[in-house]
Amino acid sequence: MMYTVPTITKNSRPSHYKKAVAFCVDKAYLPYASFVANQILEKEKNRDFDVIICVPERDLLFPIPDSEIRYCSIDYSCMLNLPVGRLSMATYHKIFLPAIFKEEYEQILYLDADVYLNSSCISSLMSSYKENKGLAMAVDISEIERKSGLNFHNNYLNRYANLNHQYRNAGVILFNTKRLAEINYLEQLMNYAEKNKQKLLRHDQTLINTVLSNEISSLSFLFNYQLIDTTIPLLDEFKPKILHFVGELKPWNTEFGFIGSFHAEYDSFIRTHFPHHQLHSKSEFELKYESRKKKRKYKNPVREKLSLNVFVGKERLKGIIAYFSKPRNSETVEKRKIRRIISRFRASIDRSICESDVQPARS
Repeated sequence: MMYTVPTITKNSRPSHYKKAVAFCVDKAYLPYASFVANQILEKEKNRDFDVIICVPERDLLFPIPDSEIRYCSIDYSCMLNLPVGRLSMATYHKIFLPAIFKEEYEQILYLDADVYLNSSCISSLMSSYKENKGLAMAVDISEIERKSGLNFHNNYLNRYANLNHQYRNAGVILFNTKRLAEINYLEQLMNYAEKNKQKLLRHDQTLINTVLSNEISSLSFLFNYQLIDTTIPLLDEFKPKILHFVGELKPWNTEFGFIGSFHAEYDSFIRTHFPHHQLHSKSEFELKYESRKKKRKYKNPVREKLSLNVFVGKERLKGIIAYFSKPRNSETVEKRKIRRIISRFRASIDRSICESDVQPARS
């Protein structure tokens, strides 16, 4: 079955380079993608790539006048009606990038809007990648947990392990447009999606890992360092290049904790360039509780309510433990919790770095 490729209906500037960094967002996430795009323009002094933000045709805005960001309006009306859950259809838009821009770009580095450029690395990443496979992706944090013995009962992950495939995260993807065109990748993806909608449990990420597993080479975890409770304490050790705010805690919705430490930077940018976009911050507990309520575990309302009460109790206990485990003097070396985290995760993260086709030097 031939599939119609979405088309560019309008854009703010023409292409300049043969490489690009691209974001695919709807109107709700446009400010956050613009923040990261602007960050890239400021930090990548020797830039040899375009920076593109793709939005659905109905959401087209050119919010930053005279910006070097290339804003593209895309007509996605040809898309299949795919499952999205709590997400928007924009989560699938990334898979069309190599087809939409195949005549303009040889390489496209896709980034989720919830990443943060920790250091200049993008030009070197794209120039040093020589693999002839269609995509490069970093291992997903859930795969690292599984390898560390913390998530081995996950049936979803186990099906990929049985196929001898390392499950990858779709928040950062390096596309080789020529190779993907050679294998008719989009037709493969759409044929599978049309026949297996019920299997797309993690949406585009499931689709890519299932259909294109033989075309995925390894991207270092340092280029997609997924931030959760167990990876945040290891930041000083691994010094990642690109941070990825996976989960419900984002720098624009919380002002506390490690992730909240980025809030002021986002707030300043958005107040300047998106004055009508309001940031609404909540506590970590409120955000986690709202997210848990949306992810209903049980159909039985009584069982679900008991489960929510258990969740609340655990979160409160975490707060009490954190308070009483704070160092009482400067001679305290490292908490027992940190030692456990290092012992469980360090080897798995190290492997995800050392086994990669591109290995950035640690600063």
